Amino acid sequence: MLFRTIFIIIALAMSALAVSAAESDQQVVTMDENLWVTFYDVPSRRFRDIRASFIRREFTQAAHDLETSSAYLSVEADRALPAISKRLNDVADRLLWIAENTGDVSVTVTDLDALFSRAHWLLAQHYLDLAKRFRDSRQNRSAGLNLYATTHHLERAVLWSNSRITRDVHGTLENLRDLASQLQDKKRAEAAYSKKPIIRAEKLLRKLGETIDRPVLLPDE
Repeated sequence: MLFRTIFIIIALAMSALAVSAAESDQQVVTMDENLWVTFYDVPSRRFRDIRASFIRREFTQAAHDLETSSAYLSVEADRALPAISKRLNDVADRLLWIAENTGDVSVTVTDLDALFSRAHWLLAQHYLDLAKRFRDSRQNRSAGLNLYATTHHLERAVLWSNSRITRDVHGTLENLRDLASQLQDKKRAEAAYSKKPIIRAEKLLRKLGETIDRPVLLPDE
């Protein structure tokens, strides 16, 4: 629990810095882009490790990674839309419960897969909402970073649901990633906006929601 507390403190500090830097296109991201990328990717790396640890019955390690993931989701919930926040906290609470009850035979890897898919689905919507806000205020770099995070979590929401990513969906995701990178380039941002990447990301999200039977909590564009 000490590790979880320390993680929350660090994560909250990062979030506070991001908020305070909002008016200058989140200079905290520019200051250390790799740290931000690593931060939003926490669930992806931890979820894979948790599943592997459960299969190997390495429950101490699994509990450690579950606590880390729970802490991350709690931090993101604090700055998410209310509907998304509530569900992120629900997932965070469930992860923490599993961490404290790793020996419970009722918890299976199938349960974990569904929970991880749900977490990624909620994070995809959360980062898309942030991307919209930054687009509207023309904080282009931040819009691009959050759009990239959106594609990351959309893809993993589908994979953890044990559904296949079609060729068309894969192509759309790759195109959105490319546009997300262009948004971070001052010289290419406006051209990227002309292709409406964030609107396209939301259309893809709603389409995938039907495919994997997940609710869309974002208001219509």
